[in-house]
Amino acid sequence: MGLPGRIAIPILAVFALLFLGVTGYFLRIGFGTTGSAFGPSGAVAQQGDANIRATPAPIATDPPGTFTVPQTGTGPVANSGNALPGQQVGGGTPGGPPAPVMHAITELRARLARNPKDVAALVALANMEFDAQKFDKADAYYRRALALDPTNPDVRTDDAVALHQTGHDLEALANLDRVLKERPDFPTAVFNRGVVLQAVGRRSDATTAFNHYLKLVGPNDPRAADARAALQQLGG
Repeated sequence: MGLPGRIAIPILAVFALLFLGVTGYFLRIGFGTTGSAFGPSGAVAQQGDANIRATPAPIATDPPGTFTVPQTGTGPVANSGNALPGQQVGGGTPGGPPAPVMHAITELRARLARNPKDVAALVALANMEFDAQKFDKADAYYRRALALDPTNPDVRTDDAVALHQTGHDLEALANLDRVLKERPDFPTAVFNRGVVLQAVGRRSDATTAFNHYLKLVGPNDPRAADARAALQQLGG
């Protein structure tokens, strides 16, 4: 048998009030919470800086005076793979030179140990350091070679290139001027002088140097396109 009405009705009324109170509490929380199903925006909250607009990376451009500067042709030693600066030809140790280059370096250092005045070994080591973009070390070897053979225009021009690559443009220019004083029409020195002059802001002198270079080598020279591009930048 059920409870009498005078007892059952008050009990049901109390349960109904409790149910409505609890429901109202949760609804009040929901409407006051951002990102909830009933919140102000109704949108899912994002973490961190997801709403911050990304800043585009600056476009990389080469400033005037950053043309690749050629060496004179004393060049890398034999069996080095004729690698471009920074490139490897396989073998060797991780982070180090490839096996053929390491073997050549070992032999050249042994030659210098036997004869510190071995100019050919000094120049070969300098060229290998240059190819590895270790221009400070290349400069050191070139200087040693020039102390033994100061009239060598190829070595002095190559040393000027290494000096330019390390930011010693005035010293590089002095070396090139010395070469051109003895050999005014030495094409590689003329071209490199144009590069250095452009780098230090001597635009009219750089224009003269590149025009002189084009007259010396003609339009089909491998460096002619670089010279013409430099002239275009210089407005000449």
